[in-house]
Amino acid sequence: MWLVIGVSGATCSGKSTLAQSLHKELPGSYLVCQDDFFLPVDSERHTLIPALNHFNWEIMTSLDMEQMHSVIENHLSSHSDRSVISLNILVQAANRVTGSCCYAESKTDKNELFPNVTDECYKKLTEDTPKPNQTQSVVTDQPVTGSASSQTNAIRGCANKQISGLRILIIEGFLIFNDKKLADLCHCKYFLTLTREQCWARRSVRIYDPPDVPGYFDLCVWPEYEKHRDQVFKQVPDIKVIDGNQDRTSALKQVLLEIVQRAHALILLQKN
Repeated sequence: MWLVIGVSGATCSGKSTLAQSLHKELPGSYLVCQDDFFLPVDSERHTLIPALNHFNWEIMTSLDMEQMHSVIENHLSSHSDRSVISLNILVQAANRVTGSCCYAESKTDKNELFPNVTDECYKKLTEDTPKPNQTQSVVTDQPVTGSASSQTNAIRGCANKQISGLRILIIEGFLIFNDKKLADLCHCKYFLTLTREQCWARRSVRIYDPPDVPGYFDLCVWPEYEKHRDQVFKQVPDIKVIDGNQDRTSALKQVLLEIVQRAHALILLQKN
């Protein structure tokens, strides 16, 4: 059983950092980065921007998506036991990053998996749970107590050790949710945003290969981002929006808590 996590968003928004941090915290997980599938500079498939005499690297045709699909399919066909991540490992990662004991690892008492959650806290978690059909929410820079902890309300039961783990694939890239096949694969979808000013401040000090030419950000990077972002928000359900200007550790905490919740739900589904 696989849990697939998608991380997308604006250029320089921290999506690669978030995806790599998740990969590091979840040993045995797989990470596929869309930037690894850019076509070579001499490819005839590139689209030229005449006004800049520069290729448009911000669109799907600048990527070898067939190869990316193939790599992902190969991962999903893997059945190595070494890549199975137990629910306890996920719990340990969440506890380590959040610096809290929001989860307990033993399997006893009323919550079996998380007996340290008090009745009062559990009631609060239940009340704060987002509705299942909610399509967008904003992850903000806030303490893990309270709203972050509310992500854990579904963490109950699951004492069957034979199905207490899953495999995790993390897919990262600026256009992954604009590809319906990839968007449909993802159980958890995160989209990091920036304002135009924030994005330019970060992009302007980075060096790319090939390098940005003058005017490329204004004429191509930002307009393409807005177009693709709007398409994602309109067509892809269950997107979690993250402010890319917030503290990156806060985003990692929120995402790890949600991953534990979703992993537990998938394990329960298989159990039943």
